[in-house]
Formats: sequence, structure tokens, C-alpha cells
Amino acid sequence: MLTLRPTFPTTAAAVRPRLARALPVLLAVAGLAALVLAVHPSAMAAALRRFDLRALLPLALLGAAFYVLQGLRWHLLLRQVGAAARVSDSLLVNLAGQAVSAVLPLGDVTRALMMSRTTGAALGATAATVTVQELSFMLLVVAAAAPGLARLPGGPVLMLLVVAGIAGVFAVLTVPRLYAAVRRAVLGLPGAHRFAADVDALQREVSGLLRRPAVLAGAVLDAGRVVVAVAALLVILRALHIGGVGWWDGALVLAISFVGGALSLLPGGVGANEAGVAGILIAFGVHPVAAAAVAIMQRLWLVSMPLAGGGLAWVWLPRRRARTATLHRAWPASPSPVPAALTGRPSWPMTPVPARMACTRTATPCIGSASSTTATLCSST
Repeated sequence: MLTLRPTFPTTAAAVRPRLARALPVLLAVAGLAALVLAVHPSAMAAALRRFDLRALLPLALLGAAFYVLQGLRWHLLLRQVGAAARVSDSLLVNLAGQAVSAVLPLGDVTRALMMSRTTGAALGATAATVTVQELSFMLLVVAAAAPGLARLPGGPVLMLLVVAGIAGVFAVLTVPRLYAAVRRAVLGLPGAHRFAADVDALQREVSGLLRRPAVLAGAVLDAGRVVVAVAALLVILRALHIGGVGWWDGALVLAISFVGGALSLLPGGVGANEAGVAGILIAFGVHPVAAAAVAIMQRLWLVSMPLAGGGLAWVWLPRRRARTATLHRAWPASPSPVPAALTGRPSWPMTPVPARMACTRTATPCIGSASSTTATLCSST
């Protein structure tokens, strides 16, 4: 007699996916730990104790401005793809996505997915808005770093390479023939066919967005984020009593940290971001311990508001959707006389009017009158 027994995954098979998900977080934590240990923990603690607490208020205001600008820019992009979201929803979902980005790689996909579920828009469309926003911000960050980069040996060449890379991404996304050539080359890689349809949809949406003048004009908000981020870095430097770093130098530090973090694919660029900040500050003559302290404080500034506001968003948004659904069930749509008054066509069943009716003008409207511009009183003759 043949007996069928259920098969269960082995311990190694069950643990392997969990390790794969936890690996980026472990690498990020290891990077931060290595940074602290490299400059000695006691020296790091002493540098952080010198932080001027009066800088906390301006840093909080700058952090709020940074994420409000990001949320507004994203809201305008969502409107371009037909995602009917309220401004408050866009801001909350943006914070929730940034909270995920702080602990998981590719967290921006999360906010695209959340907005797709909230508004009913296609995931490819919402993902395209995120792609356009981040590419625009990164390009402006690199542009702001140009004066500071020119001071470093080989800086102009490096800047041209980074700008060429970002411009190449724009070109691939917007030029159909170039995209087709890159697509054919990439499809030769193992497993690439599984994502071909999704990438094609994303390319179509991004290409359509980048051709709209309103989308390009919205880059002003991305430029505002760059200014706010550089200002916050300078406030941190002053709070730690570090001088000699000007505005354009701060823009260069910001650019290297963001570009390095994006290329690392680590959660929020943790580890790579801090290494970039500390390394370029040391190149500008800042003491290694102080440079590491700046990197830690900038990380805290970047993640504090998303973690706090994003946590509230994760709690608030499901409740709002549930309350909206309850109201829709309790108050189904009913005919209203307002559309009839505006369109001249009644929106509810009416009793047939006798053939012989005479209408006289009066100031009192008559229910059932077919005129939308003149109030009439109908009386039988």
C-alpha cells in the first residue's frame, strides 16, 4: 500500500530566505559598527557629547521641510499619472516608504505599492513617479556638488562620469531605440525575462512623464530638498564645532553620501552613506573622530522623522481606508437635485407631466422644470 506523506521544507531551506532578507540589514549594521570601532568608541562618544543641543530645533524644522518637499513633489507627479490622492495621503505614504527604506533595501517600491493600493492606480505608474523623482533629485545633488568637486584631484573627471551615468539612465528611459538595444543586451542575462514586462511598463510610464513640462518644472521642489539637506549638514557641523567647511563643500559631502548610498543598494545606504561623509570630510582636513560623529548625526537626522512619522502613517492609513469604506457602505450614493440643476436633466425618476401645461416665469423654482437657467412655476391650464 502506497502511503503519501506530507513533505516539509528542511531547516536550511526555511532559514535561507530569512537570511537573504536579513543580509542587507546585517551589512548596514556592520558598516556602522566598523565606522565606530575605527575611530574608537570612547572617542566617538566624547565627540558626540560636544554636540550643541540648541541645534536640535533647526534640525527638526529642516527635517520636516525636507520630507514635506519630497511628499509634495511626489504628489504632483502622482497627479500626472492620474493617481487621485490627497496631499495628506501623499505625505503620509511617503513617510511610510522612507521608514521602510531605513531598514530594507528598495524601500521606495513600498511607497509605490501603497499608493497604488490607496488610489487604484497601476503599480507601474506609481513606480514611475518614484523613479523620476529620485533621478531628478540625484542629478541636482551632483550638479550642486560641482564647485566643491573641482577642488579635489581628479574631481572634474569624476563629476563628468557621474553626470554621464545619470544622463545615460535618462537617455535609456526616454529614447526608444536606445532602450531597445539595452533591453536586448540585458535579456541575455539569466532570469531577466521574468522582469521584462514590468520593466517595459516602467519605461513607458517614465518616458511619458519626462516629456511633460509640468514634471520638469516640479524639479524646483527637488532643488529645494538639496538646499535643505546641505543646510542641515552645515548645522550639524557647527553644532559639533567643526569649521572650515563651506556651502559648496557641504554639497559635495551630500552628493558623495547620497550617490554612494544609492549604488550600495543597502537599506537607506546605511554604512556606504556614512563612509562617504566621513571620507570626504577627512579629505577636507576634518579630524577622523569628528568626521565620524558628523556621519552618525546626519544619519540620525535622515531617519528620525521617517521612523516617527512613518510609524504613525502605517497606523493611520489603514484606519482611514477602513473608515472611508464604512461610510460608503452606510451612505450609498443617492440622487441629488444639484446635478439636475447644473445639467438641466433630472437625475431621478419623475412622474410624467401632462401634455397641456403652461409655465409662467416667477422667482420660485419649480421641481421638475426642464430649464436650467430660468426658474419657472408650472401650472395646468
